Amino acid sequence: MAIPPSGRREESEAPQRDPYLSLWQSAAKEVGLQATPSSPGVDASASTVELMSPVLIVSQLASARSSQDALGISIGELADDCARTVGRFLWAEIHRDHAAAAGFADELKKSECDPRWAECLKKYLLYKATGGHFPYRDHEDRVIELKDPVRLAIVGDWGTGDPIAVRLLESIRSLQPDLLVHLGDIYYSGTDEEAKRNFLDPIERVMGQRFPLFTLCGNHDMYSGGDGYYRVLDATGQGASYFCLRNKDWQLLAMDTGHNDCNPLTVATNMTSLNGTEIPWHLNRILEPEGRRTILLSHHQLFSAFGAVGKIDGTDFAYNPNLYSAFGEVLDKVEWWFWGHEHTLAVYEPYMGLQRGRCVGCSAVPVFKNQQSYQTNRNLKTLNPGEFAEWKPQAELGTIGDDYAHASALLTLTGKKAVVEYYQSSAEGGAALLWRESHEFTTDPGNR
Repeated sequence: MAIPPSGRREESEAPQRDPYLSLWQSAAKEVGLQATPSSPGVDASASTVELMSPVLIVSQLASARSSQDALGISIGELADDCARTVGRFLWAEIHRDHAAAAGFADELKKSECDPRWAECLKKYLLYKATGGHFPYRDHEDRVIELKDPVRLAIVGDWGTGDPIAVRLLESIRSLQPDLLVHLGDIYYSGTDEEAKRNFLDPIERVMGQRFPLFTLCGNHDMYSGGDGYYRVLDATGQGASYFCLRNKDWQLLAMDTGHNDCNPLTVATNMTSLNGTEIPWHLNRILEPEGRRTILLSHHQLFSAFGAVGKIDGTDFAYNPNLYSAFGEVLDKVEWWFWGHEHTLAVYEPYMGLQRGRCVGCSAVPVFKNQQSYQTNRNLKTLNPGEFAEWKPQAELGTIGDDYAHASALLTLTGKKAVVEYYQSSAEGGAALLWRESHEFTTDPGNR
C-alpha cells in the first residue's frame, strides 16, 4: 500500500511518533472498525479515515506555525467543527496545556457531534488513564535453547497489520526461517486489539499456528499501558521483555528499551534506558559467554548517523549515553547489535567500539523519500566530537514510487559461522537480496 504525501487517508493513518497522536489513532481505529453494515450509511473504512483527520490536522500545524492563531486559522480551513475541536484538544495535549485540553474535551462531550467523536475521546482518555503502571517483569532468567544450524528472520517496527507488513512476512516465509524476531513496535499504541489484529493474527495466518516468535518492547508497545504487549508475551510463551536465545556457539541477548520510553504523560526527551536490574543480567552473559559469541537485540538504537536518538538539556544526540554507559566497556565482545526504532536500513561500519551496528527498523512503516535521506546529520552531538557513523552505501534501501522500500534480515548460524542477508521488498510483494555479510570465528570469544 503506497502512501502518497497528498493522500489524506493514508497520511492520517501513518504511525505518528508523538504518543498523544498514537493514542488517538488507536482509539479512532477501534471506533471506526466498530461500524457495521447494520449501521445505516456507515462505512467502516470511511469512518476510520474521518476519525483520523485530527491527526493530519495536527501534523500539518506542526509543520507550519505553533501558535494559537495558526491553530484556529489552519484547522478552520481543514475540517468541520467536530474535527477542529479534536484537533485543538490534541494540540493542547501535545503542548501540555492541561486546562485547554480539558476545556476542549468538555466541549466535545456536550456538542451535537457524531457520537463516534465522543467515543474516540472516551477511549483515548481510557488509554491515557490506564497507561500509568507500565508492567515490567523483573528478575527473570528466560533462556531459550536454539538448534544448530538455525535461521532467524529479523524485522523491526513491523506491527502495522497492513498489506505491506503481510506481504513482507510472506516473502520471509519463502526463506524458510526457523523463528521470527521482531525488534518492537506494534502500532499505533500497542492496545490489546492492535496486538491481536496487527501482530498475532497476521503471523498466524502467514507463518502458521505456534510458529516460534519473539518480540522486543518498543515505545509504541507501551503507549497504551503495555498490557497488550505482555499478553503477546504470555500467548507466545516468551514470558518476559528481555531474554536470551542461544545454542552452543551463539547467544542473542534481547533487551527492553521500550519500558523507559513509554509514558505519554511524561515523555519529553525520549532518551531511553534499561531498568537497572536488567543491565547486570546482560553483562553477566557477555562477560561469561561459556564459549559463545554474543549478538545484542534492542528496539532503540545505540547510535544513528541520520537523526537524533534523543535530547538532553536541549541538545540532540547522535548516540544514547545511557546504553553506551551500560555496554560501552564490553562492546568489543559483541559481534552484532541489531536495533529498530528508526524506520530505515543501515549497515554501519565499526563505530564507538561496536563492530557491526545494524538498524532494521524498515519492515512496514511507510517513509516518503522527502522524509529522510542517507545523509549524515552533522548537527548532532557525538561521543567524540566530529566523529560520525558511516555506513555501507551498497546496503541502502531503494525506493518504490514515492516511498522507501521495506526490508528484513535473515541471520543464519551454523556452528561458529554467521551469515546475515538483508532482503528488500519489491512492488510486487517479493523480496530480493540487497546485501550479504558472512563471518566465521575460530578464536575464543575472550581473546579476539
